[in-house]
Amino acid sequence: MRTGVILMLPKFDDVTEYLYAFSKPIIIACQNNNVKVKKIEKEQVEKNNVESQILSYDYNFAIFNGHGSMESIHGHKNNELIRKGKNGNILKDRMVYARACWASLKLGRSINKEEKDSGCFIGYDLEFGFWYDETRITSPLKDSHAKIFFDTSNLVPIGLIKGQTASHANENSKKAMLKAINKLLSNPDGDSQAAAQILWDNYSGQTLIGNGKYKI
Repeated sequence: MRTGVILMLPKFDDVTEYLYAFSKPIIIACQNNNVKVKKIEKEQVEKNNVESQILSYDYNFAIFNGHGSMESIHGHKNNELIRKGKNGNILKDRMVYARACWASLKLGRSINKEEKDSGCFIGYDLEFGFWYDETRITSPLKDSHAKIFFDTSNLVPIGLIKGQTASHANENSKKAMLKAINKLLSNPDGDSQAAAQILWDNYSGQTLIGNGKYKI
């Protein structure tokens, strides 16, 4: 297995439009830290291609952005990429960050179960949510509402790319969420309160499974 990042970037609806755009800092972090990155984008994010690229490049860090379920991660047009009991084993022994709803609850635990495992899965036991401005759909990076959700979650992959352990990157991300939640709660504005609740759900759901000492 080689050091590098394989990054899944579907882009076909409002949610994946934002996930795609806010993955740019991850790519920049790879460039700044001399970590190789292979992007799989848009319609290329389909099961056969993703499986082939993961096995061919054999990079030790896989990042998924997209929709998900308790037992699966989805790609282009919500087609299934990885499913518990079918092809989840291609992620075994790797570092995985899945920014996809529910994916750690059963899928992640089927790949890595204990700290002694050589691999690690960071994902969400709940929905991954974010607040966004519908007028910014075509320019997500200019959306000040969405920024805090992605700045805090991006600390996981960016921390790992910089050489942090999985535990360190996960904890830094969760600490940043708590700080942002407290700031939002200090504002009586209704939108701030709603955003704080979504961010709290992300904090509560973000879960590390497997080897917390993993470094890419």
